[in-house]
Amino acid sequence: MQRYDADSILWNWARWCASGERVGNMLDVVPYCDEEEASKPAVNTEQAEHVDRLHKELPHHEGMIVTAEYPQRHKRFAGLPARQRREGAQRWIKDVTGLWIREAEYKLYLGLFKELVCREVA
Repeated sequence: MQRYDADSILWNWARWCASGERVGNMLDVVPYCDEEEASKPAVNTEQAEHVDRLHKELPHHEGMIVTAEYPQRHKRFAGLPARQRREGAQRWIKDVTGLWIREAEYKLYLGLFKELVCREVA
């Protein structure tokens, strides 16, 4: 069985999140990080569903961090370098939850989720 790193697993999940029928006039989302990622094999549905279960168990603000870095990276935060993406996500989280997540917390929560994905899914 092949083992994957957290980024590969999370990009697979992001592609899974964007798969399926589009509703109304929704634009297609390009949920991968570059052209190399776009040429990856088809979505591993079982793996993505496992990640999705883990993501849904997170507190809302922590889940929003993961969402900002993966499924929404090329939509809501399109074209932004890491720092600006993080700052935009911090504002988004504050608007939605009322919580302000400091930079260290943001990075910690993201890293902890990636470690969880490696333990549970990889």
